[in-house]
Amino acid sequence: MFHCGKPMMKGCFKIEKRGIPTKGASLEYPVSTFYDGNNKICEVPVDKTLGYYCTECGMLIGVFPVTHPTGFAGKYNQDIDDKIDVLPKKICIECGAEIDVDYPRCPFCGHIYEAI
Repeated sequence: MFHCGKPMMKGCFKIEKRGIPTKGASLEYPVSTFYDGNNKICEVPVDKTLGYYCTECGMLIGVFPVTHPTGFAGKYNQDIDDKIDVLPKKICIECGAEIDVDYPRCPFCGHIYEAI
């Protein structure tokens, strides 16, 4: 949905909380959340903020400087690569064991790798 381009009114944008009337206030939840498809990305922890309303097309926009992220978005929304935490290996020059490259000492024979 795009704004029609007419000047908008500036005002107070209030978030209402909804709930199940018969269950009491403990089941209240915020109305304003942001979704990317079916993934909820963030919700708004404040109950009022700056808002704009267009009297021509009916668009209502709230400006939320503080949001609570609930999911990953943008560059963080990627498949997790399980092989990213695998360190390269080196061969111990004393016993020939294959060990992680960051070991300062061979866990099998005790050979110490000197820092250069």
